[in-house]
Amino acid sequence: MFNCFTPYEQDFEAWRREGYPGVREATSRYLEYLTDPQDELSPRAGALWRHQWEAFLRVVYCHEVLGKSAIGKQGLLLNIVTGGGKTALMAAIIAWLRIAHGVQKFVVLCPNLIVRDRLESDFVGGKVFRDRALIPDWAECCPQDFILTTLGGGKGGGWANLFSSNIILGNIHQFYTSNTSGQSNLSALLNGPDFVLFNDEAHNSPAPEWDATLQRLAPKTLLRIDLTATPERADGQTPDSDLIYEYSIQDALADGLVKTPVVYQPSIQTVELTYTDARTGERRKVEEIDWDEVDRLGLTATQWVTDDEPMRQQMAIALKRLEEQERRANGRYQPILFVVAVCKADAEKAAQTLNHYFKVKTLLVTEDSDEEDRRKAQELGKALQAGKPYKAVVSVLMLREGWDVPEVGVILLLRKFSSRVYGQQVIGRGLRRVRTHGVDPDEPQICAIVDHPKLEHQWLWDIFNAKKRENVSIDDLFDETEDLPPPPPKQTLAKPHLVIRIPDELPDYQDDGEFTVEITVRTAEPRRDWKALLDAIEYEPVAVEITRVDIESVVGRELGSEPWRTIQSPPEIREKGEPYTPRWSDEELRDAIKTRLLEIAEELLDEAGYAVLDNKGKVYSALLHHIRAKFLNGKSLGMSARQDLEYVWKMLPQIKERVRAIPGLIGGIVKYGD
Repeated sequence: MFNCFTPYEQDFEAWRREGYPGVREATSRYLEYLTDPQDELSPRAGALWRHQWEAFLRVVYCHEVLGKSAIGKQGLLLNIVTGGGKTALMAAIIAWLRIAHGVQKFVVLCPNLIVRDRLESDFVGGKVFRDRALIPDWAECCPQDFILTTLGGGKGGGWANLFSSNIILGNIHQFYTSNTSGQSNLSALLNGPDFVLFNDEAHNSPAPEWDATLQRLAPKTLLRIDLTATPERADGQTPDSDLIYEYSIQDALADGLVKTPVVYQPSIQTVELTYTDARTGERRKVEEIDWDEVDRLGLTATQWVTDDEPMRQQMAIALKRLEEQERRANGRYQPILFVVAVCKADAEKAAQTLNHYFKVKTLLVTEDSDEEDRRKAQELGKALQAGKPYKAVVSVLMLREGWDVPEVGVILLLRKFSSRVYGQQVIGRGLRRVRTHGVDPDEPQICAIVDHPKLEHQWLWDIFNAKKRENVSIDDLFDETEDLPPPPPKQTLAKPHLVIRIPDELPDYQDDGEFTVEITVRTAEPRRDWKALLDAIEYEPVAVEITRVDIESVVGRELGSEPWRTIQSPPEIREKGEPYTPRWSDEELRDAIKTRLLEIAEELLDEAGYAVLDNKGKVYSALLHHIRAKFLNGKSLGMSARQDLEYVWKMLPQIKERVRAIPGLIGGIVKYGD
């Protein structure tokens, strides 16, 4: 995104050096309160971090000096890395607007319950205002004056609470006109006083109904502030607000504000594959091949991390990293292993393997988890005091944006990310530094990420500027006090006045010539004959399992700084145990097939470049009818025997791969499906 504030940077710097001319008297006094007495260009210690201060001042400058006619007609966007303290920045803006502008009402919108609960814990009882000392003694308000109402979960709502509260915190869906409570909440806001709107995790805002809700609120919105760590969405859209400040992962690494990510991958020599009959379970053959030849077999990427043997090996690598993190913690806190799976079945398998094979206390969080498990996930970092802390948590993208547990020290990826947004959000869960008693603020901290080369995540590590160093002993363990190089230098814009913004349209431009532009289109041409294509797919009733992987070494790469890598010995795995097989009833197996089929529909749509929410029903229905015709003799899942259901379950990976291999098939279902 283009930083809309860039043309104003030079004038802004002059404005702050001259003592903030042109602002309200109360604003000037509040800025003085937040300023370091020894350095008029820096924030007071304990109030705001330097980058929060920079963002805060730009909001003040835009609102009181430039005005909406110059910038921020739809809103102001702040892009701040995970762990960068967006909540404290939000609180400082609230305090300033209350003190200097007399604003009494603030609405904070968020995308999900996890973000909502995290914000509630910060704002309830004025906690964040007290913790950061954001309210001066001379102000006509105090922290407890900011009365909070949290919508949903039996926590409040209704016109009375919305009228009487100063801060209204809610999920964006609680203001949608598609439901009765949303209509009531929206009506209450529109019939009350004007307010300031905070759109947290703003990368979600281009979603049609989300955007429509923001537009409905616009007439009562005095100022809209969007906050996000990942402004780009999976669908390629961005918020409609004007970006005025960026604080990236590179900036945070340079400032030592976040942990340093270190990626570990196995270096594999040979692989053993076992072929079995998907209908009878009879073993057909065993094949051992070199690593360089595995691509010819067409194995799915996730098999390398979800089949029994490779999953155990990846977990052994992750648990080795967890042991190292526990030694660094030295009893001051309990480091957490965060495991990210692609579907509920893989998540259950991962949790069972950790709990029963490795004997590691593990919490499983899926869409079916109750409020108690969600609460446990939020409080993992506090569990050490209970005496029996969880050491691992497994999730199916449930714990993403808003889930902030600084104790996450290891991330194990059991899925492939095709979305830049989701990939960055997951890695962001491990970037927040541990700040607890006995931990020096300058103490080096790392987040170990266990990846697999077949997941092809190089694009993700490029975002973090992955580098390597050669010739490190095979038995050397990572030592953050010796191996971490100096942080990368921050990149700054030396001459912002020379930046030229390209206009959307060139005035008086006439094209008198012709030229050809080659455009790479992500989506293949939709096929009208998609039904015939689907019917023509043939399947081999063979299930291929990776039953042994010989690892030569484990390679670690530090991200975002000087090039180096460490090479460590492969993990030792105790004697082979029985693989985990879900003990499902017939009905549970039917539900598992439906759940996985819906996930496959979503994955195929995302890869093909189509909106998931609008089209997953069509693709799911088409795939379900396809399964009935190919594997169930036309019967429904409800009428099929156990043996046939197990056959379908084993064939799901092959179904996904063969459907995705036909260009335009998914597009055909979307465009021409019933």
